[in-house]
Amino acid sequence: MKFQIIFKKGDRHDATIHYVDIIRLALLELSTEVSVIESVKEIDSKKNIIVVVNAKSHLEVLLKNPFQKVICWYQGIMPEELFVNHRKKDKKFKIGLWTVFEFLSLKFIYFPIFVSERMKTHFEHKYKRRFSEDFYVMPCFNSEIDKSSFDFPNKYKQPTFLYAGTMSEWQCIDEILELYSNIEKEIPNAQLFLYTPDQEIAANYMKKFSISNYKIDYVPYQQLSMEIRKFKYGFIIRKDIEMNRVATPTKMNSYLANGIIPIFSNCIHSFNDNLSRLKYKILIDKENNHSYIIDKLRELENSTDIEDSIYQDFVENAFTSYYNSNFHIKKLSQQIRKKILI
Repeated sequence: MKFQIIFKKGDRHDATIHYVDIIRLALLELSTEVSVIESVKEIDSKKNIIVVVNAKSHLEVLLKNPFQKVICWYQGIMPEELFVNHRKKDKKFKIGLWTVFEFLSLKFIYFPIFVSERMKTHFEHKYKRRFSEDFYVMPCFNSEIDKSSFDFPNKYKQPTFLYAGTMSEWQCIDEILELYSNIEKEIPNAQLFLYTPDQEIAANYMKKFSISNYKIDYVPYQQLSMEIRKFKYGFIIRKDIEMNRVATPTKMNSYLANGIIPIFSNCIHSFNDNLSRLKYKILIDKENNHSYIIDKLRELENSTDIEDSIYQDFVENAFTSYYNSNFHIKKLSQQIRKKILI
């Protein structure tokens, strides 16, 4: 059995590279013949099993060979993402096109990989397609836990808060800064650190929300983990819409890997299901109750055992399986082997 992974240059960035590498290593448990290619033209045999990283690439493969066995990693729900984020005149056309891509891909899929159980459920309900055992679920992540980040001097002594990303509306920047503004009023020694390319916009937001204790900076993505490791808390706030319910933002993985206590929305179903046992976290409900969040922060600020127990908490409840590459390599390999042997 041969496997070929179609991984176009335009699809490659840190998170996807790590994810695809886990798939590659899982396939190497089944065959010594696993290669990464960049286009459908490089497929060398109809007997191979092809791996793609989105529904559109799946359709490109099927146009070449309608009977090709394809493993597809579904990274997101594109029609819903386009509905929220796409602003051009061809919006309806693109939503319709990607709906067709998804429908046909799921109809002819050999083995799907989803980023969350909620994504699987979304596809099942939307396209009337049931998946029993022939699938795998793995969150998006690209970082292993870094013990040295938990030992950063005085990291857990001060209430420092991190936001890293753009100032885009979908990142819920208004909600984050409104919340932090209230935190700063109640916890006067709190400090906010923003790492964003949109520095001028960020400065205007500080004025808008009357935030005084802050620092705005920017570093390239490759250097970001070395910067964020010194902070105590990090925000991941999302609106309760389907695009976010099915997602597994890599920001959570980055925070936990670097010993940062996440403050995150409970609409992200996978985090609710798989990180529920974390002791050190603050979960935000639909009401976004600032008083509740500030009370939880006070509890954490008064805690005397964070430094002694947070690393073990994150290892046991996030990195033993959910964010563990070796775990997923083994489990994914077993599931694909089972499918091949049927």
